[in-house]
Amino acid sequence: MKRLLAYYSITHFPTLFLLLLITVTAALITGNYLFMAIVPALLIFSIAIEYPSVIFLVLLATIPLSVELKITDTLGTDFPDEMLMWLLTAIILIHLVLHSANASLLVRHPLIILLMAGLCWTMITICYSTHPLLSVKYFLAKIWYIVPFCIGTVIFLERPQMVLIAARCMLIAMTIATTIILIRHAIAGLGFDQVNEVARPIFRNHVNYAALLVCMIPVSYAVYKNAVRYKFLWLFILLLFLFALFLTYSRGAWLALATAMITVLFVRKKMISVLIVSVTTLVITSIIWFSAGNRYLNYRPVYEQTIYHSNFDEHLAATYSLRDLSTAERFYRWIAAFRMSNERLVTGYGPNSFYYEYQPFAVNSFSTYVSNNQEHSTVHNYFLLLLTEQGVPGMILFVVLFFSMMIYAQKIYHQNRDHFQRGLILVILSLLSMIGVLIFLSDLMETDKIGSIFYICLGLLVSRKAPASSI
Repeated sequence: MKRLLAYYSITHFPTLFLLLLITVTAALITGNYLFMAIVPALLIFSIAIEYPSVIFLVLLATIPLSVELKITDTLGTDFPDEMLMWLLTAIILIHLVLHSANASLLVRHPLIILLMAGLCWTMITICYSTHPLLSVKYFLAKIWYIVPFCIGTVIFLERPQMVLIAARCMLIAMTIATTIILIRHAIAGLGFDQVNEVARPIFRNHVNYAALLVCMIPVSYAVYKNAVRYKFLWLFILLLFLFALFLTYSRGAWLALATAMITVLFVRKKMISVLIVSVTTLVITSIIWFSAGNRYLNYRPVYEQTIYHSNFDEHLAATYSLRDLSTAERFYRWIAAFRMSNERLVTGYGPNSFYYEYQPFAVNSFSTYVSNNQEHSTVHNYFLLLLTEQGVPGMILFVVLFFSMMIYAQKIYHQNRDHFQRGLILVILSLLSMIGVLIFLSDLMETDKIGSIFYICLGLLVSRKAPASSI
């Protein structure tokens, strides 16, 4: 079957051409145009069996260009990258079964153990979920994110040359997406009020666009530094991304870039633990201070004045005075999340349940013009989302994994003398710090744009110490 479908075999061209004619005719007669996807699907499947690393690189290249497709009110997908995730998940799982020795080495890695512990706890919380079907869908989606991006990275990106090729694939695709958006933005006048519209349909909004864009900056810098040929091209792409990031008007992405720079400084001084403790202390102290005596009520927004500002200067001024719409709405969701968590501290309400459960716990005095939540978004903080949906254990397991990745990366950085590997570790640490900021402020961890980057970082860290043979 594999030889019959192999795209490179010219001897089978007549068969494929005949099959194409039959499927196109069937599509025209029946009106079901899914028939036309049969031959391309067979070709992709044959390539995937023969050259899975090619499919992996194609998957990375499709991340910046994939769009969200709404199938039903509760079911959506990212096209085409999610289809490729399904395909690679099947192939990689088969590979792990056939190469059980490599799989055994992989699952013994401390970071993979922490990841699996989090997955096991997710399975437990499904049993207590208020929406079991949605929770099962969440768990399945988690599998086809982790397997291709984390395990696939361990398998396919062990060699430095493959890491560079993978980075270039993503950068070229992101350059195409960014150029399209910049042209559309320029035609619209480069204004703050147009940035959401020009980012669609490639990105849901300017926050998603800025999040992936800022993550591509350290990657583009690393590729530029390691380039032997076309060095000017990679420098141009880096400058293009910086310029585009400014025009996203995303405060969270700007903060993420600054955080990455600070993180690199701390890592070079072997002080990542100090940074982690400082940030954790700041967050916990802030929570205690705001909750003491219900002090947070003093910061409730003025409903009529908490609006969306079309002028960016007014937007920044409103942010500083806590009258910005997005900031006020975050407080609204965050307060609801804390109050929800008190009801189910251990198991939470189950994955994918926050949207359906949080409204009774919200404080109405913090409501804004968008509190009806027509876009079905969640808490705008991944840590709080885990707290409400998977309880304290779920949140702690993720936090431990996240901080362990950063500590482990610093250890590898200072133990390694290879220039490329040290540079790669700094990129990973930059990306992790950026992702930490982004998921603290937005619903991005479960998206293909940011979730993929996180699991790729995890896979890269694992592969630095746990070699895996290629398929």
